[in-house]
Amino acid sequence: MWKMIQTEWWKLRRCQILLVGIVALALCPVVQYGSQLIVNPEIRDPNYDMLHLFANVVWGNTQVFLPISLVMIGGWLIDRENTHDTMKNLLTVPVSYPKLLGGKLAVTGLLSLLFGLYSVAVTVLTGTLAGLPGLTPGMILQQGGQVVAAALTTFLVCMPMILIFGQMRGAYLGGSILTFFLGYCILFFKSGFLLSAYPFSAALVLAGFDMQEYNGATEAPSIPLALLGMTAVIVLTAVILAFSRPSSKAGSTKKKKAGGRRQARRKTR
Repeated sequence: MWKMIQTEWWKLRRCQILLVGIVALALCPVVQYGSQLIVNPEIRDPNYDMLHLFANVVWGNTQVFLPISLVMIGGWLIDRENTHDTMKNLLTVPVSYPKLLGGKLAVTGLLSLLFGLYSVAVTVLTGTLAGLPGLTPGMILQQGGQVVAAALTTFLVCMPMILIFGQMRGAYLGGSILTFFLGYCILFFKSGFLLSAYPFSAALVLAGFDMQEYNGATEAPSIPLALLGMTAVIVLTAVILAFSRPSSKAGSTKKKKAGGRRQARRKTR
């Protein structure tokens, strides 16, 4: 399993789509701070500091930038096997197809962790260049931990979308756009069951994010409901993995190749 993850990680290093995520997460703190500069002075926050910037980054990453990046890159890792016609070679390895997909998910999860750390570094750099107050080691540790935690929980939410659209040839780009809209829907759930249990809301709640301040929630979210929503996502992912099968084209190619080998052996005899 570890060798498979290493192989997938090596493939990811050659992924040009990876640049999309890197640029998007670098833009997030810049866009969040820039919005303070372009709004009318009467509605500008005079107390905007590093704490506010970090909170804005968590919100922007979970709502927009991470769902698009993770589904696009994770789906590409799965889709490329069919697009490049390499799935038939992978099927000869004594590893089940669900485990193969699990290895690709594991690489995407590792990438989400690195994205979180990268986002912390870019946020600190942006705040420092902008001269925002409140930058202390303790604040970086606490708020940076929240950024990383939100990146990991957002990855968990995106897993079903990665598996579904990654196995549909050429559909991972559309899947990333759909996931963006699903993340944007956080804005519409301000109370009740969906405030906490909606998967993207649950990702923020479990990361310790203040939903009442950033989406106008009228009540405090529930951690048990957030855990319920995240559990539902994980169960759905497990079900999709269990019932995933390689495409019939890859399977027929494998059988055809095996049949050709048998005929070659008979001729040599």
